[in-house]
Amino acid sequence: MGSWAALGGCLLVVACGDSTPTPPGSEADAGVQVPDAGPGNENPSTCSVPSPTSCPEPAPRYADVAPIFERRCVTCHAGTPGGPWSLADYGHVADWQDTIRTNVRDCSMPPPDSGVPMTLEERTAILTWIRCGLPQ
Repeated sequence: MGSWAALGGCLLVVACGDSTPTPPGSEADAGVQVPDAGPGNENPSTCSVPSPTSCPEPAPRYADVAPIFERRCVTCHAGTPGGPWSLADYGHVADWQDTIRTNVRDCSMPPPDSGVPMTLEERTAILTWIRCGLPQ
């Protein structure tokens, strides 16, 4: 598995319908901290999202996190020829869970210069779902 950081402007998003990135400060992101400080933070190592230590009851399902992948990842990770690996469905996301966990925690994906920030709430939701064993 390659490094997501080497992918340049690509990010972790699954588009279903509108794949337009939600700009920081927009109504959809209002009041939710963006841990990587959004565009302009050239040092993702300054961001660290804690991994959950337990699984809530009920455990989140793929349907709970799929919209995050749709909004934040698939614009680059759609599985197009010559592009990065696909994150367009459960099987693909499950295959890349270790890399996703690492890159979501250190905020290297989506890349800070991608213009598609991922909120702390979204990062925590993905990490919790992975911690719970990737329930479908």
